Amino acid sequence: MKKKKKHQQGIAVPGWLKMTLKNIERISPHTAMRIAAYIFSKPLKFKLPEKEQETLSRCNKKLIRVPAINENIMMYEWQNNGAKVLLAHGWSGRGTQLYAIAESLHKIGYHVVSFDAPAHGKSTGNLTNMLQWVASIESLNKRFDGFDVLIGHSLGSMAILKYCEQPSTVKKIVTIGSGDLMRTIFDNFILSVGLNLKTAKRMTAYFEQKYNVNIREYDASYVVRQQQTPTLIVHDEDDYDIGVTCADNIHKHHPNATLIKTKGLGHRRILRDETVIKQIISFIHTS
Repeated sequence: MKKKKKHQQGIAVPGWLKMTLKNIERISPHTAMRIAAYIFSKPLKFKLPEKEQETLSRCNKKLIRVPAINENIMMYEWQNNGAKVLLAHGWSGRGTQLYAIAESLHKIGYHVVSFDAPAHGKSTGNLTNMLQWVASIESLNKRFDGFDVLIGHSLGSMAILKYCEQPSTVKKIVTIGSGDLMRTIFDNFILSVGLNLKTAKRMTAYFEQKYNVNIREYDASYVVRQQQTPTLIVHDEDDYDIGVTCADNIHKHHPNATLIKTKGLGHRRILRDETVIKQIISFIHTS
């Protein structure tokens, strides 16, 4: 009987990098933490898939300034006369990654906007974090005089939920494959690069001091506790980048959320699934 192969989606960390960081950690834990913090803050960039290249010809593109973070972000706009929708991609993603959702909404009348987060795609910057995601969302919201719907993927979902702690015009929120606890994100990253959890604690303290924040206040399940905006939480049971338990916990703490679980779509293919897109449209349409 053949052993079932585990479906791996995450990016493998090179063995040489793990070994190097481990050796540095033995000599200087602080130095190892600072190197890890740099890697943690630097998104990877990938070649644009053909389908995303095609969608570029069907939308308007403009580089816009986000004064709060002193960066320029690339904005993608599918103009229409209907309700306004903002899409936010995840870590190491790009604005065109949600093209199937964008074009499906545009076809039925929605005015859709997406963007490359700072240090992603065609936007400026070298390092970034969720604070910059939130600042970008806020800047776009002001530019378009408020969005009716916010749709996020992965870290983009967490940024949307954090942004929605403040009063807004948003009528519906959709999260896809959202992360939850910042501590878990930090711990998983540190373990993935071969370091120990003491280094994760050091990195947490470093970021909290640098940005004057409490990372717990960025946990998705924490920020939704008082939110009343109807929210659809979509997560695949076979998501090996971000476990489905994140969706369970966000749903548990959200006063007005609906949870949909899919099977076999993973962390990224879910963005192109026709059934999921129909469920999103149905949720947005429902009053």
